[in-house]
Amino acid sequence: MLVAETLRKYPPVMILNRESNAGYRIPDTDVVLDKGTPIIVTVYGLHHDPNIFPDPERFDPERFSEEQKAQRHPYVYLPFGEGPRICIGMRFGLVQTKVGLINILSRYGVEPSEKSVRHLFLEPRSFLMTPKGGTQLRLSKRPSVASCHKTPLPL
Repeated sequence: MLVAETLRKYPPVMILNRESNAGYRIPDTDVVLDKGTPIIVTVYGLHHDPNIFPDPERFDPERFSEEQKAQRHPYVYLPFGEGPRICIGMRFGLVQTKVGLINILSRYGVEPSEKSVRHLFLEPRSFLMTPKGGTQLRLSKRPSVASCHKTPLPL
């Protein structure tokens, strides 16, 4: 839920480019998309729409509980796209992220530093959502499990 909420607030790409593969009338409108019409899907806009994700600037991993996910249309959360053009590396990227977090958090405590900012500003010239100036955190080494025991453990 934590990773999913992070990807909602900061999706890797802000837009998806698609093309209509058939004529399509947008429901409840007179707008018709002809076959071949270029379409831009604003992932950032969907992820920050208060009608879909109330109070979108608040970080709330509970949005991705099974109950809350079941109440939303599946195509409003698109950090990797969706359907036949979904990112081929999605599963690998999610596993890599989770393994990396486990690796870091099992060895280090993580907290804000003096240089940490509360609200990120994005790098305007970056293709990916990149925080301007990077992300500054303080890591403190955790004691190893073996060093926590002063006396040998009985066998």
